[in-house]
Order: sequence, then structure tokens, then C-alpha cells
Amino acid sequence: MEQEWSGRLTALEERVSGGLRRIGALEQGQETLRRLATAVEVLATRQESMADSVGRLDEKLDALERRPAKRWESLMDKLLLALAGAFVSFLLTRGGGL
Repeated sequence: MEQEWSGRLTALEERVSGGLRRIGALEQGQETLRRLATAVEVLATRQESMADSVGRLDEKLDALERRPAKRWESLMDKLLLALAGAFVSFLLTRGGGL
């Protein structure tokens, strides 16, 4: 009877030892998942920040791209105004008036 109890006790100790090993492995896996989730959260926050920065840079780039067009339009307006003034001046000086 004592041998039977000894065998059962040994089997139970082996099962407990195996269970403890599995629990330890699960705890390690859970810790790895927690660190991974934290890393993903940090990456998501950084990505949002980068998206905001890229948006602001895009707006600045658009403004810089529009600037030469505005200058060209301003130059053309002044050139047309000067040509119109020269034409009117030519007419006034040539014909003595309109």
C-alpha cells in the first residue's frame, strides 16, 4: 500500500512540476505580449505625431510652390500696366490728345 501511495505521490509531483513549467512559460509569453503591446502603442503615437508633422510640411511646401506663381502674376500685372501706360502716353504725345 505504501508503494502505491509513493507511486501516486511521485506521479502527482511530476504533474505539478509539469504544470509549474507550463505556467512559467505562459507567464513569459504574457510578459512578451505585454511588451509588444506597449511597443505597438508607442509606435502608433509616434506615427500620429509624424503624420501631423508631414501634414504641416506639406502645407509649407504648397505655400512655397505657390509663391513663384504669385510673383509671376504680380510681374505680369505690372508689365501689362506699364505697357498700357506707355501706349496711352504714346497716344497722348503723338496725337496731342484723344
